[in-house]
Amino acid sequence: MDQNALFGRDILTVRIHAGFNAASFLAGLMALTDQSGGTATLFLRRLFPTIPAEIRFENRYVNDIAGVTAKILTQPEHPHRTPGDIAAIYAESRLSDEARKKAAAVWKVLSEGEAGVHGMPVEHVHFHEVGRMSNVLAVGLIAEWMTTLRPARLVVSPIPLGDGAIQCAHGTIPYPAPALFSMLDGVPVRAWAGEGEAVTPTGLAVLKGLGAEFGGWPAMTITKRATVFTDKYFENVPNGALFALGTPYRFEDVP
Repeated sequence: MDQNALFGRDILTVRIHAGFNAASFLAGLMALTDQSGGTATLFLRRLFPTIPAEIRFENRYVNDIAGVTAKILTQPEHPHRTPGDIAAIYAESRLSDEARKKAAAVWKVLSEGEAGVHGMPVEHVHFHEVGRMSNVLAVGLIAEWMTTLRPARLVVSPIPLGDGAIQCAHGTIPYPAPALFSMLDGVPVRAWAGEGEAVTPTGLAVLKGLGAEFGGWPAMTITKRATVFTDKYFENVPNGALFALGTPYRFEDVP
């Protein structure tokens, strides 16, 4: 398929069930634009030539349902990055100006969320798991692909939330994680019966930073679709996220 035929679609919708993060969004964009792990890695290295990394993009089956998954492989690290550190990485990259603005908007959401949790100014925030290099690269790639794809609307389902616990640098904490909880103002949520982290803070920040609308399926004619899983399995609940790209469906056009 001609890649150019995919550009400029009016609607991108993401329907989240369980297991959504920045890599999920990246995998969805890769699938919708017919990328492979090899082509995506070359694109990554062109945008971030000084950072050793590669993208693993693979088929994955959950409950015998076929989908895809993506993971950015980087050198081992113990991240402790500030918003300024991340901005410097993007400044040294070859991201377009528009992509840098989009990426900055995502990290602004995360920074303000973390600042609210810890009661400190944004400039004093230090990211741990959230600030790992794989997330920094994923957000940059997402920003560049969204700049190229240019959907007029990004429509996302309500966020699944349930009671439970997760492990992080601060120990055992309740789900939703404090950073995610702090970003939920104005975001529709729904009850979820699973256990674990259905949506990560970075995943939600990507959606909010990109200006997502939250709600039901938009009226659209689907032209491309993808099912995306993470490498985590959630028992006894639907897994994954559904991506659909298409054009508005106008009921007045029906004969």
